[in-house]
Amino acid sequence: MNGDVRLDVDFDLCARDGLCARECPFGLIEVDAEGLPSMRRAAEKLCIGCGHCVAICPRAALSLNGVPARSLPAVERHALPEPEQVALLFKSRRSIRAYKSEPLDRREIEALLDVARFAPSAVNSQPVHWAASLSPARTRELAGLAVDWMRSVPDMPYKGWITAWDEGRDKILHGAPHVVLAHAPDDARWGQVDCTTAAAWMELLAAANGLGTCWAGIFTRAAQQWAPLQEALNLPAGHTVQAGLMLGRPAVRYARVPERHALRLQWL
Repeated sequence: MNGDVRLDVDFDLCARDGLCARECPFGLIEVDAEGLPSMRRAAEKLCIGCGHCVAICPRAALSLNGVPARSLPAVERHALPEPEQVALLFKSRRSIRAYKSEPLDRREIEALLDVARFAPSAVNSQPVHWAASLSPARTRELAGLAVDWMRSVPDMPYKGWITAWDEGRDKILHGAPHVVLAHAPDDARWGQVDCTTAAAWMELLAAANGLGTCWAGIFTRAAQQWAPLQEALNLPAGHTVQAGLMLGRPAVRYARVPERHALRLQWL
């Protein structure tokens, strides 16, 4: 975060417990002899605006840059799912390659992404931007541009995908009504990791809402390399697609959790 950083303290509410100072990732909060917190001068350059100081305070005594703690959603522990439920969601999530044709309402897509924006990012830089197709026709048009890129690649390593497309079978986006792309500025230090993390959050939330996704790796590569597709996407200058997901309502439902390799772990 650049510029002035302001930490306001409600002295009547402050418990003087020092939690905010202990939890600041860069130690930018100091506590005076009376136990009251304040920002160090170095915060103007080093504060990343993570909000941990505000979020940790059980009495909502702090405001960061004019945003009071009481305006932020409270963490209602009783409303959180049980660990077993979360584990089942993670294990039962499948990569969906068969979709119903009807598109989602744009509000459904926005709701997924509005949660995915809370995914962690390096030093809270939050570089992730999103682009999403609204209609099946537009999605198929974009898939066709990815096929054009495949045709241009030397030695035709994608011949099977191209043949399927020419025969009317979409192996690029598998007939998904939407494709959702996470992109970031090229100068974002950890842009690829941040975009991938946010896309993973979106994928899991989609599964929790009964929606289907599949990572669109080939499409992502095409979006990184093929100028006609980049022109069609019309992303901000200096941005690169780092992760992509197909999205829609699944045409199939899985009844079991398939086996995976045993845990490979080395204790250090």
